Amino acid sequence: MGADIVVVGSLNMDLSVKVTRRPLKGETVLGSAFLASPGGKGANQAFAAGRLGASVAMIGKVGDDAFGGQLLSRLGEAGVDVSGIATVADVPTGIASIQVDPEGDNSIVVAPGANETLVPADIRARERLIAEAKLLMVQLEIPLDTVLEAARLARKHGVPVLLDPAPARELPAELLALVDYIVPNESEIAELTGIAVSDKASAIQAANDLMSRGVATVFSKLGANGVVVIRKEEAFTVAGYRVVPVDTTAAGDAFAGALATALVSGKSLKEAARFANAVGALAVTKPGAQSAMPDLAEAERFMKEAAQAAESSNSSN
Repeated sequence: MGADIVVVGSLNMDLSVKVTRRPLKGETVLGSAFLASPGGKGANQAFAAGRLGASVAMIGKVGDDAFGGQLLSRLGEAGVDVSGIATVADVPTGIASIQVDPEGDNSIVVAPGANETLVPADIRARERLIAEAKLLMVQLEIPLDTVLEAARLARKHGVPVLLDPAPARELPAELLALVDYIVPNESEIAELTGIAVSDKASAIQAANDLMSRGVATVFSKLGANGVVVIRKEEAFTVAGYRVVPVDTTAAGDAFAGALATALVSGKSLKEAARFANAVGALAVTKPGAQSAMPDLAEAERFMKEAAQAAESSNSSN
């Protein structure tokens, strides 16, 4: 039996530095609290789902170097099947250079390295892994042709596709037509549709554009304002959780991994969105990417405490 969730995507080593402010052109600023931690959008989402108890396998590539070994080891700790991740010689593992400001916001530069060598033929060689899955997860830190091939194979075998359209870019019509779930934030949905999204009304307008191109369900992530979920039959908002942000690097990946975990376990869209919101909120309260991902017990405790706090607040009003 294969894994319930198959992730096709990137693996990077995240090199993070805290800064008081981001440097101007030609300027050097002193940073603090350097952290080297396993990351990459694909690996982060696989790790997040694995930490939450899902059955996960990943397809990707790393370099034959120390970073590559660390990334594979870390995924293995979360129970992720790494047999689909190839190690390539003479190409470095991907890295992400991250600056984190005092508010927890970040600026990221990615050097893809081995991720760029993941080609459609590699995905075809792992077709059985995709065919046996309940959900395919893809992002945009690997070549677009490779993402498209993975989605084609998923459709061929009746496997739903969850796309995290990050980093934001224009996407081919064929790919959008193969997507069952898309999870853009405000800037990403604006890039895809040309519509600025800030509330439920504008989220519905943008989602209608995406659905007209074949996407089945849109999760518009509005940060602390929650997520607006739209499909043909319904549209609803799930409130966000109020937390003190430390590092927002992994928020979107935590959300996607949690959403996938909830969907393959049979939760409703509303339950899945609520769970994903909670996991995404928890991830910003710690530094790093994978190091910030909560396990299932942490997520359930957080949701329970938030519900109790809301009930207490309502009863006192």
